[in-house]
Amino acid sequence: MKNKLIFAAAVTAFVLFMGMSYFSYDKLSRKEENGFGAKEIQTAESKIAAADFTVLDSNGKEVKLSDMRGKPTVVNFWATWCPPCRSEMPHFQKAYESLGEKVNFMMIDLLAGGETRQKARQYAGGEGFSFPIYYDATGEASGKYNVSAIPTSIFIDANGSVTETVIGAMNASTLMRNIDKAGK
Repeated sequence: MKNKLIFAAAVTAFVLFMGMSYFSYDKLSRKEENGFGAKEIQTAESKIAAADFTVLDSNGKEVKLSDMRGKPTVVNFWATWCPPCRSEMPHFQKAYESLGEKVNFMMIDLLAGGETRQKARQYAGGEGFSFPIYYDATGEASGKYNVSAIPTSIFIDANGSVTETVIGAMNASTLMRNIDKAGK
């Protein structure tokens, strides 16, 4: 009896999660002026210093956000199981291919909810993405930016100030506009 109750609770939680994910994705996938329902919450007039954090690169080496100073930096929090994240990844790849030497890209995979480095590598490799992937294994990076929904992107200028924060999937023009703003 106890196993049946646990199973029923797990199924109910899964159904609720999937339902919430669907409605969130549905809302985010409706195109609006600034992307796929993306919400920009930081303006250039209110720049604040970017909070430093440490993540792991693909070799397991620690990398700090502050190591990226000197060039504009795009920090994107994502996961392979997130449909809105997947929808914007091709835009990041194109931006990386055209701007990779001028802009730092920190594509941070959140290692939570069943996400693994292997899943991230397989997904990125299968899609032909060549941008660098970092891993937030401890939740430090996402915690510093109070990431409660993904994708979330933080745009940082060369001096280490946040120029924009976008919650939700972006289209290519929104991504490029925010990269340009960080580069000024």
